[in-house]
Amino acid sequence: MLPYTAEVLFALFDEYNQAIRPLQGVALFLTAGVLMLALRSRENRSRIIVAILAAGWFWTGVVFHLVYFTELNFAAPAYGIVFILQGFLLFWTGVYRNRISIRFQRKPASYAGAAIFILSALILPVIDWHHGLSWTEARFALLAPGATAGLTLGLLMMVDRRPPLWVGAIPVLWTTVAGAHAAVLGVYQDIALTAAGLVALCWLVARARVLLERGDDINQL
Repeated sequence: MLPYTAEVLFALFDEYNQAIRPLQGVALFLTAGVLMLALRSRENRSRIIVAILAAGWFWTGVVFHLVYFTELNFAAPAYGIVFILQGFLLFWTGVYRNRISIRFQRKPASYAGAAIFILSALILPVIDWHHGLSWTEARFALLAPGATAGLTLGLLMMVDRRPPLWVGAIPVLWTTVAGAHAAVLGVYQDIALTAAGLVALCWLVARARVLLERGDDINQL
């Protein structure tokens, strides 16, 4: 059991969104920009995409988890540390070392990644609205944990060369956590994030197996 209900959780998002506005508009602009860069990306633009993702993980870890979510969940500080760690991993790997190249290609993985991206950034907020929630209770990508994890997995499935495998570990883990919370709270639309995480996990594992069979170093995934 969780120490809060769905109504209490969405009330927290209302408080959070009211406090940080108008950053929602900035987040939506950056989300759209990230997708456009991925669709038309060149080598030097991947660093911009990953830097935006890393900023979203840092923000969500520090502001949402450590400042707001601690009101409801004693595990929030641990969640915050994990999100900050993921932000660091993305920045170190994709910005500093430039080892993540994101570019949409006409391949099944890229199409699946684009679908996960759209699910996280657009479809889930629309479903929330359809279920009677206001925009101040919405969970925006780059500002809320589940949407940020889904967005990240969608983009990682568009890589055109192998990134380190562990860059996707925390987003997959969080989509599992989000699905478990959703089942307990009755927020069943969030279970779609768990399904997205499983799709991404299967793809990462399959890619790792292919590289192992070719004799490549799995640590370079």
